[in-house]
Amino acid sequence: MGGMPNRWRTRIVLRFCIKSGFAKLNSSAEGASAPASQLSFLSLLTLSLVNGSDPVSAALPDLTIWSGSVNPQVTYRTFASSDCEVVEGCATPGTRRLINFTSEIRNVGSADLVLGRPEGNPLFVWAPCHGHYHFEGVAEYRLLDDSGNVVVFGRKMAFCIEDTYRWRATASAAKRYSCGGTQGLQQGWADVYDAAVPCQWVDITGLPGGNYVLELVIDPDNRILEDSESNNITRVPVSFPSDCLAPANDVFVNARVVTGVSGTAAGPNVCATKEAGEPNHAGNAGGHSIWYRWTAPLSGSVVIATVGSDFDTLLGVYTGSTVGSLTLVTANDDIVPEVTLQSHVTFKATAGTTYHVAVDGWNGAVGNTILTVNPPLNDAFADCQAISSLAGQVTGHNVGATKQTGETAHAGNIGGHSVWYCWTAPTNALMTFDTVGSSFDTLLALYTGSSVGALTLITSNDDTDGDQSRVTFGAIRGTNYRIAVDGFAGSTGTITLSWAVASRIAIRRLGTNVVELTVQGAPGEYQLHRTTSLTNWSTLATFTLSGGEYRYTNQISSAQHIYYRAARMR
Repeated sequence: MGGMPNRWRTRIVLRFCIKSGFAKLNSSAEGASAPASQLSFLSLLTLSLVNGSDPVSAALPDLTIWSGSVNPQVTYRTFASSDCEVVEGCATPGTRRLINFTSEIRNVGSADLVLGRPEGNPLFVWAPCHGHYHFEGVAEYRLLDDSGNVVVFGRKMAFCIEDTYRWRATASAAKRYSCGGTQGLQQGWADVYDAAVPCQWVDITGLPGGNYVLELVIDPDNRILEDSESNNITRVPVSFPSDCLAPANDVFVNARVVTGVSGTAAGPNVCATKEAGEPNHAGNAGGHSIWYRWTAPLSGSVVIATVGSDFDTLLGVYTGSTVGSLTLVTANDDIVPEVTLQSHVTFKATAGTTYHVAVDGWNGAVGNTILTVNPPLNDAFADCQAISSLAGQVTGHNVGATKQTGETAHAGNIGGHSVWYCWTAPTNALMTFDTVGSSFDTLLALYTGSSVGALTLITSNDDTDGDQSRVTFGAIRGTNYRIAVDGFAGSTGTITLSWAVASRIAIRRLGTNVVELTVQGAPGEYQLHRTTSLTNWSTLATFTLSGGEYRYTNQISSAQHIYYRAARMR
């Protein structure tokens, strides 16, 4: 075949490992499996068709973990034997000391990584605990000592491989691969697993403090044919102390202050203790309480929650000036007993009253606490806030909001605090949605779909109007659209979401001296203006739009330069 440069050539790479009971086959097109009775080894075949005389010159994907996003942090978690992380083999029951980090998997190659749909694909395994497919063994995590010896070993089971955000400016702007469809990773795109995702850690329980190296390996079994295998290992230095240090708000008098009508605070309860005279919160002995203090700026109903915390929390709200003389206002263990293990309370607050809030762990559990005063009610996709009509505006916030498992990066940024709205188009119309007036750098995305992990992107935007976002799209009557608002790089604040029929004016010549003007816009009263100088405008008509369009016929002189505008009056 060496003398046939213009013919297709076949490159086959075979890798074997003994594994009794089944076989797997993967090619550029389909995966296939053979009955256990026929084969007693695992054979993974990678097949690529190369156009040209040199098979190595074919365009291929190339995966690497970007070191700039790793950001290792020491955390503590209490795992139950029934937790998914324990069932899947990346955690041990009990309280563990971990190094959490983010894995940003970038495709730096010259072609997309295409894995196909997971159903029936031997590269994926069904994870009954999470209820979806995992790409098996996408990465390995190791901790090395000063001599380069592996002292801790971990293995990552990916939820899925999908386009999370575009890191290369010249890459395709549209997301192509997703958990709910064909999985893969475009060239110039990244799949991000942030530190809060299960199994994004190595377990350092019992390891002495000191200086180490965190080693992250993408595609450790070399099951993906890449441009290069030389960049599959990323190393990041990490150091940690031997001793466990109590958090500053361990004691009542050092309670962390939360301010505002809506506010949030995060921190660990690891190494925290209970004080003499401290009550059992939500009826459980706990053992690792931390304290917050919030003064109500207004009177009215207040919600305080620990949603987003990564352990089984206890929550108590009190008034009083010392830990031994507290009056209970309200308390909660589980939002849904033995199902939703975080806590949630609602009570009537009095303006000017200071409330002391204790967060502890059920039966001594520890982890990272997220405490939110008045969290957004539309945090979850299923709890989207319904909006209606062809024009409107709502206000809210994303303070204390979280991202759900399987939720994509909106407008190409990982964000971290998304809230959801749902809107059904009452008619066919060119629509504009924007976040102008919001107090932070927003991300805005519109989708169709019935679940957070199976959405079809319609349009998205990061910055169009300063730090705020705006999208315009053709809405289809009767279609339900899901609108996500998030904060760039995790920013939070107040949200103003506005929507209206996109305003536009079109001109069509009907004759030598006659033009027809067509105006579309949000419902309201308008004036149509005309000028020949761009300084002095005359009013041609006043009219009202209610979802349709307005047409006006105007006589002109062929020698004139005429300009038109439509102005919304109210």
